[in-house]
Amino acid sequence: MAWQKVASLGEFGDREVLAVDLAGTALALFRLGTEIHATGGSCTHEFADLANGFVEAADGTVECPLHQAMFDIRSGRALCAPATEGLKVYAVKVEGTDIFIDPEGVHAAAAPGASAPQAGQAHEAAPAAGVTQNGGSLVQKNEKNEKNEKNEKNGGSLVQNYVWPDDDLSLVPDWVYTDPYIYEREIERIFHGPTWNFVALEAEVEKPGDFIRSHVGPTPVVVARAEDGSIHVFENRCAHRASEFCRMLSGSTKEFVCPYHQWTYDLKGNLVGIPFRRGIAGKGGMPADFDAERHGLRRLHVTSHRGVVFASYAPQMESLADYLGPEVLREFEATFDGRKLKVLGHYRHSLPGNWKLYHENLKDPYHATLLHTFLVTFGLLVVGNRSLMLADKSGRHGVMASAKSEAKALSGAAKKEMRSFNEGLTLHEKRFMNFVEEFDSPWSVTMATIWPNLIVQREMNTLGVRQIVPDGPHEFVMKWTMFGFEGDDEEMTRHRLRQGNLMGPAGFLGLEDNEAIKFVQDGMRRVPGGTHLVKLDPQTGEGTADTLISEAAIRAMYRHWREAMGV
Repeated sequence: MAWQKVASLGEFGDREVLAVDLAGTALALFRLGTEIHATGGSCTHEFADLANGFVEAADGTVECPLHQAMFDIRSGRALCAPATEGLKVYAVKVEGTDIFIDPEGVHAAAAPGASAPQAGQAHEAAPAAGVTQNGGSLVQKNEKNEKNEKNEKNGGSLVQNYVWPDDDLSLVPDWVYTDPYIYEREIERIFHGPTWNFVALEAEVEKPGDFIRSHVGPTPVVVARAEDGSIHVFENRCAHRASEFCRMLSGSTKEFVCPYHQWTYDLKGNLVGIPFRRGIAGKGGMPADFDAERHGLRRLHVTSHRGVVFASYAPQMESLADYLGPEVLREFEATFDGRKLKVLGHYRHSLPGNWKLYHENLKDPYHATLLHTFLVTFGLLVVGNRSLMLADKSGRHGVMASAKSEAKALSGAAKKEMRSFNEGLTLHEKRFMNFVEEFDSPWSVTMATIWPNLIVQREMNTLGVRQIVPDGPHEFVMKWTMFGFEGDDEEMTRHRLRQGNLMGPAGFLGLEDNEAIKFVQDGMRRVPGGTHLVKLDPQTGEGTADTLISEAAIRAMYRHWREAMGV
């Protein structure tokens, strides 16, 4: 071995990870107690510097600081999405205080449980169990996934390999939120399956030629209004070489031109132009029988209701009214009441948690009475309010609803239970809590969860839609669009914007939910293999509850999820 000195033990100081350079290659040295280990220095997902990551010496892992991919330091194995490729592991020896690495000694990931070298010993990492060498790359054989694929080919389900504890909907296993294979199946079965996915408001593509980038699950799509006024949704992937051809978030255009080879598409996704299609001087070009009509962009089925646009990959989808069901449709139409929408602005941010946790959060009125100081102190959603946690018949959709009360009407016992209640808080802006009654609804607050990717927010007079864009099992992006109506006068628009401070990534309410979701995901990643208890309100079972102290809507959601996923 051609050992090369790269560092000394003293350079660690009080740190557990050290960035080093080996002949122009960035590596990371890790100190795990008395052990020293070396891996590639960059995350295999987006190449963030692992020397800035978070090391858990007790369990021998490092977390990427950018997208929270996690790796086993001893073996280099990728432990969770978004990373799917492991790190290179280098042989290490320590002589005195000097640390040496063999630049030729790149090894396969060590098997789980393999003993790691002590400081001062060379680390000869062996190939991991279930890993085979193939042309210099590592191909991991996942026995569980092989069985799953075999089951699916035979028309089976995942029941044999993903067992729901005691078949009890009040016990939700961690793998629902953390397993990469489950996530990939969700994309196939849910987002790309028989669902209506929110993609835009009509007001965002108001005129012919207007477009906006959007998503169906993690899949990028473009929403465009054609010359005839029709709205179309197609994948943001060139039919030639898969380039994401639409680079602007929104705008207006007559056609879409891929920047790579200038293949051109119309506003309906049809392929209308190929440079040098017939070659030059009789040479090159596309085959004579090439049919442009068969090589347009992949188009989705589209429906629109009251100014809200949905798309689906499923060729035969039920109507949106049937999809929502009569009760959820009634609440949807109370917010989208026929007035023409006016976009007021957007937020966009990422959350380090599983996408379903956001649905749960808004099917969980229990937390709202305990976590949110603003909600309970100013009477927006508190125990004792007239309230409803509605679930549709299928269990996939829900509406959390409450009628505003005065905080002073709360009983002393209720205030004692709600630690977030703060009687001393007051508002400098007295108009903030004004509620202008403008909707045909008994509720001052409604939060509708439309499966799988839409939240419709009506918090007094501030209105918005939130689009969930999953990015692996451990992260999702939330895209907010705040809106009012074209008939609003200037004062009402300012009032909606003023109350909009309740929401968004740093809102009086949004900030607390975001942190709570991160804490839940952290708990599952740090202490895996457990279950979540959702046992509140057993009398209701699964579905609609007329009490805030209930988790019945969450249980209903997982009844539907299990049916869709086949687990």
